[in-house]
Amino acid sequence: MDMNEKKVTEKVENAEQVEETKLPDTREGKLVKALIEKAPYVEGNVRRERRVEFNVPAERIHDFLELASETFEMLMQISIVDWLKEGQFEIVYQLWSVSESVHAFVRTRIPREDAKLPTVMDIWPVAETYEREAHEFFGIVFEGNPRLGPFILEPREYEKHPLRKDFNLIPYVKAIYGDDFDRYDESKTYYVI
Repeated sequence: MDMNEKKVTEKVENAEQVEETKLPDTREGKLVKALIEKAPYVEGNVRRERRVEFNVPAERIHDFLELASETFEMLMQISIVDWLKEGQFEIVYQLWSVSESVHAFVRTRIPREDAKLPTVMDIWPVAETYEREAHEFFGIVFEGNPRLGPFILEPREYEKHPLRKDFNLIPYVKAIYGDDFDRYDESKTYYVI
């Protein structure tokens, strides 16, 4: 073994030791460690008792969620964070393990432009509702979900994606309500709709 190979081996061993020491020897730490061993592309940690989190590359999110579903039987919610300045959406899958009583946050990021992810309806059928909501309010396409379309908003509002941070509410309200929007004064900081 030459000197470079020895240094690389030492770095790998040190990284493994650091990873092992970061995870506590608890039920949560063991869950995170077991999932990381099966999915080495994931970063995971324990936030506190009964709470864990994972960061997953977008191209591997379906694989990881399928693997995680063996322990985390319930999908509780899919929520979106719009990182406008970074040009990304952060999708957070909140999972619950009935058997272990542990709550998991699984995060991934995708570009805001042409935002697409695979559906997880095949893993948790309830994902259909959350994906439809995220599609309607943020414009994220969940490939494989056959029911993406108008869901909560009226048809005239459907293509607007009103929960994006760059959605401009004032022109939209003026266009919809016209003269009924007479209490708006552009010189004022506060207005009443």
